[in-house]
Amino acid sequence: MIRLIAAIDRKQGIGKDGFQPWSIPADEQYFTEMTQTHGGHILVGNTTYKLFHAPLANRTNFVLTRDKTPIDGAELVNNLEKFLKEYQNKDLWVIGGANVFSQVMDMGKADELYLTKIDADFGCNQFFPKYDEGFTLKEQSQLHEQNGFIFSYFVYTKTQ
Repeated sequence: MIRLIAAIDRKQGIGKDGFQPWSIPADEQYFTEMTQTHGGHILVGNTTYKLFHAPLANRTNFVLTRDKTPIDGAELVNNLEKFLKEYQNKDLWVIGGANVFSQVMDMGKADELYLTKIDADFGCNQFFPKYDEGFTLKEQSQLHEQNGFIFSYFVYTKTQ
């Protein structure tokens, strides 16, 4: 099962100038709990990975990159299509960035989307791909509020 997980604003923004422009500790905890379950394997693009400064703990980190230089604590992925074929029947979380989300969805490989929707517009310049035609809402949480932000958790499944 290949799952994508992201927090998005009203316009499906996920980042501004390479950074997430909000801080919601409850969502960070949700992200950690979700990505440590169902196998604990994560795939992240090289640019996004560099923002972490270290592998994410208690998870197998795969970094999508053209670079062949080894990364301590992570396994390199140089061929996304081949890698996703290997993970077709295993659990994998795709955690960003925008380009990786788009590639996975364009290949039709995303089985589920875990989206935290924040009721705000942050003027983002990186966006989560459109998903309204290919996915069906499976679960929705109640509204939450933290640090002045109102948000809910949504799970979508690929429409068969």
